Amino acid sequence: MTLLYVNVRRTHLERSAVFDAAHRLGHDVVLLCDSVPEGLPGGVRPHRVDTTDDAAVDAVLAGLATVDGVLGFSEKDVRAVSRIAVRLGLPGPGVEAARLARDKVAMRAAVAAVAPGDVPRFAAVTTAGDLGRALDVVGVPGVLKPAASSGSRGIFIVRDRAEARAAHDHLAGFGDLVYEEFMPGSEHSVEGFVHKGEVLVAAITDKRTLEPFRIELAHLQPTGLPEEVQSAVLALTTRVVGALGLDSCAFHLECMVGPDGRVRLVEIGARGGGDFIASHLVGLSTGRSFVEDALLVATGCAPLLGTGPRAGACVRKLVTSSEGVVRTVEGLDEVARTPGVRHIVVEQPVGSLVRQPPADYKSSILGAVITAGDTAATAAAAAERAADAFRITM
Repeated sequence: MTLLYVNVRRTHLERSAVFDAAHRLGHDVVLLCDSVPEGLPGGVRPHRVDTTDDAAVDAVLAGLATVDGVLGFSEKDVRAVSRIAVRLGLPGPGVEAARLARDKVAMRAAVAAVAPGDVPRFAAVTTAGDLGRALDVVGVPGVLKPAASSGSRGIFIVRDRAEARAAHDHLAGFGDLVYEEFMPGSEHSVEGFVHKGEVLVAAITDKRTLEPFRIELAHLQPTGLPEEVQSAVLALTTRVVGALGLDSCAFHLECMVGPDGRVRLVEIGARGGGDFIASHLVGLSTGRSFVEDALLVATGCAPLLGTGPRAGACVRKLVTSSEGVVRTVEGLDEVARTPGVRHIVVEQPVGSLVRQPPADYKSSILGAVITAGDTAATAAAAAERAADAFRITM
């Protein structure tokens, strides 16, 4: 079989996971990419093309003998994947479903039409005038964020109108925005698939975030949520997938669980989760590769999912509150010797310029460690020990 990948993830570790999965299943890979990544494995056929240019993409497709499945791994590629799947008659999320999943306003409206209690109060913000009306409807505190962004970029928690106006000014370059009710509680994500209309969940992830911009600090599996709350999370997931009409794809749904146990949608992506969740975390905790299952779904087959005992797995980002240029990166030998550490990723090497949100939402994330253990608690403890050992000077 030949798989068509539309771009790949930013880090070498995540890229390797999707190429390795295809190799294990005996698939060839054709890569449509905005720029050709370094270190591609042998047998991968890259085509450099603007993946947002439909005509340019179609010209490449016309030259391919056969394609058995198409996948993307980032939010920005969901539209292209859905369009290519329709054009080639392949399994995919559907063009309209992909549109809804990419637009946080349309997404919330679609869910609210069938289950109003599943989403917070919200309003679209296109102009400064819209912001005032949104504040009147939703109130404060609230969250202002881009309608089409991902990766925790551009999230502002606002507590009054002055903060809302300042946040709106910062987000001027992000396009359309959404303002929504602030939801207290804990944040979680659901990693799964839709195959022939059936929602199949691989794992629920517990998250830790850094305020005030809700930068994601850690992802932990298996979840520590009580069984009844897990059931509510899964029920929400089924309703959201149905409301959007998603099918034949992986998904990554984010939700909040309030102090009263109420579960509400944050957003859903028609692709696997980033931050090593799809590439590594699910496999470590369930014993089954999420990426391999995503390839099965993309070629019209049911995912196998992990059926054995769950182990603990954690992704812990290495974050700094400093700004400047990285002078030294130290402690990696100690991190590597920490029991439970499976992978170390350094994203900001010596010489990198580090800034803080809201000026930059990525450079303060210096890297990540991925750990495993018998339980979620042991994996999380190993991740914290590793994070404590990692040191940089600016």
